[in-house]
Amino acid sequence: MELRELVSFYHVARLRSVSKAARNLELGQPTVTTHLRKLEDEFGVTLFDRIKRPIQLTSEGMTLLELVTPVVEAVDTLKTQMNYSERRGSFVVGAYPDLVLHHLPKSIQTFNAEYPDVRLRLLARSYTPLIQLVRSGEIDLALCSPPPPDEVALEFEQLFTYNVILLTPPGHPLINKSGIELKDIAEFPMILPGPGALTRMKVEQALKVEGVNFDVILAMDDSESIKRYVEIGMGVAVSNDFTLHAEDHYRFGVVRLDHIFPSSEIGVCTLRGKFLGRAVRNFIDTMEEDLRRFHPEPWVWQGPQTGEGEMAPASREP
Repeated sequence: MELRELVSFYHVARLRSVSKAARNLELGQPTVTTHLRKLEDEFGVTLFDRIKRPIQLTSEGMTLLELVTPVVEAVDTLKTQMNYSERRGSFVVGAYPDLVLHHLPKSIQTFNAEYPDVRLRLLARSYTPLIQLVRSGEIDLALCSPPPPDEVALEFEQLFTYNVILLTPPGHPLINKSGIELKDIAEFPMILPGPGALTRMKVEQALKVEGVNFDVILAMDDSESIKRYVEIGMGVAVSNDFTLHAEDHYRFGVVRLDHIFPSSEIGVCTLRGKFLGRAVRNFIDTMEEDLRRFHPEPWVWQGPQTGEGEMAPASREP
């Protein structure tokens, strides 16, 4: 005897119709009929008088209905409560400041419209703090790059890839230089993300490995601030292409650096074994649907204005 057989019996007994019960349960009529026959075979009784129309319960059927009604109603209540809890809850999400500012508002708006009773707390942090917060359990998930390979306590699911780029003021000598190397970039004052950012760590590590001296004139976690100081000529910046917008190619020179730094990923980072409530899973599903479609392709746009006011194609470093 299975619960689904009792549920089918309950609805047929209440509606006095196999076809109506099947529609109510969203099952095929033969399936419901099979459930009734299995119950009758198991108990060795006849539950319905099928000659009369509508069908009538036998005395044995009435006894069984009295016994199963509390069980089926309890199951219905459980389903209702589980569905209710799915649309409630609270959790904490961490993400890069640029994701929080530019990429998440639409997704969060969609999520809030679907689950208005869920409370979401959003933290904007750089890479290293996000990894630490996930590891400690202080946040439920982070939207960031993959954790270090030795972080076996963390799980990661990719959403999209991105590349490292160089931003310069318009007309900068590096824009049209072929085969740019790190030592070429280090000849100019550098504007980098803050010390906890993954891109900052990649750049500094690569420069130290090559033994190149460099001058970090400004360090900021906010890419819009970085852009502003590049725009006024304070220096050149190493950033990520997912921070760019179409209008930025009229403000800066944009040079690909994927020949120096391999592409990386943005995804969902969680603590292995940590229970993720239904509300969290729903949020992750929304992020996957929205962000998996995103992929920055800044070098297919037109480049910045040259000194003569003409539009130059974006640099295509190999």
